[in-house]
Amino acid sequence: MTRTPHNDEPAQVVLSARSPADAEAVFSTLRSCFASDRAAGDTPHDEPNRSGHPMVWTENFETSEVQGDVREGTQPAAAVTVNLQGSPLAVDRLREVLTRAFAVRAEGTVSGDQEVELQLVLESPDNG
Repeated sequence: MTRTPHNDEPAQVVLSARSPADAEAVFSTLRSCFASDRAAGDTPHDEPNRSGHPMVWTENFETSEVQGDVREGTQPAAAVTVNLQGSPLAVDRLREVLTRAFAVRAEGTVSGDQEVELQLVLESPDNG
């Protein structure tokens, strides 16, 4: 009997952005390369009476397989704070994709026994 190794590399991405469009710019870039827990069309949206205030959105990605090239897409109008959490390999894969698409500034890293959390600030290369 042949055993298939367990290759799951899940990671959580938590964004803080001023607009749903800025959050979607980041999530759609990651979805161009990795499977997500979100259904097609399930995109960030405003909450009533919260427009213009920073909001937080979360999406989970399976990073064990890169599905395609980084898709050039919309750039955020304002800085987006991104927290990546998962295994060192999963976080590294997400960071690599984000670095190819946006101007990225690392803000901090917390390492645990088997997990790492990395905080980044993303900006459009034109606004960086």
